[in-house]
Parts: sequence; structure tokens; C-alpha cells
Amino acid sequence: MKSSSSASSPFHGPVAAVLAWIIPGMGHIYIGERARGLIFMIAITLTFWGGVAIGGVKNTVNPRERALWFVGQACAGVHPFIAIAWSRQIEIPPDADMTRYIAYGQMEDISVVYTAIAGMLNVLVILDVLVRAERRPEVEFAERAGLPGRAAP
Repeated sequence: MKSSSSASSPFHGPVAAVLAWIIPGMGHIYIGERARGLIFMIAITLTFWGGVAIGGVKNTVNPRERALWFVGQACAGVHPFIAIAWSRQIEIPPDADMTRYIAYGQMEDISVVYTAIAGMLNVLVILDVLVRAERRPEVEFAERAGLPGRAAP
């Protein structure tokens, strides 16, 4: 539980939003909503890395070839940047069978869409944490005061 001084800080909402962008769900954990934060963290992480598993890390997150898709993917926080770093670590031998490293056709498209959807879901999570962080001091005050009809959201 946060202290009342940190809960009433003008930076409480923006800090929660930045944390929610970096690691999806972390903003909710920061404002004290652990279960909600963990659910968001697991759902967005599985959606993003499920997309990478479908299409492969080498071509799913590719800011040069898919710049607009990358904008959506970048909203998923740290995940696309980890995928790019991992992709750069994989060296493809010149005589290698490319089907082993790169997905083609529908698998490629599905993987890119999954990862971008994870980013768009995280945008909703960021907006949600901004609203909840703004309401949180009121809710905590009402809970401490024992006011009726002011249940936590």
C-alpha cells in the first residue's frame, strides 16, 4: 500500500503510465492493484510472444520493413526491443535454408498482427492505469474514512 503522500503526488499517474508502457501491468501493480496488474502482464506478454512464436523472431518485429506495424508493436513496452536484440543475435549462415528462420505467407502476417495487438492492448492498459491512478487517492480516503457507497473500483 502506498503512503498518502505518494498517492496524492501529481506524478503518481504519469509514473504509473510510464511503468505500464515499459512493462505491461506494472503500472497497476505500482498503484496497488496487484491482481489486475498481473493479469494484464500475463495476457499482453503471452499475446506478444505468442505472435513471435508463430512467425519467428527474425522477421516478426522488423522496424525497417514494417515501420507502421512497429509503431503498434512498440506500444507493448520492452518486449519488441528484446525481440529485436534477440533477432540480431541470430546469425544466418549464407547456405542456410531460410524457411527455418523466416516465416512466409499467413504465418508471417498473423505473427505481426498478434504483436501489434499486444501493443494496442497495452495502450488501453496505460489509459486504464491513468484513470485509476487519478481516482485512487479518493478511494483510499473513502476506505479510511469508512464512507458508505464508496467501494474500491
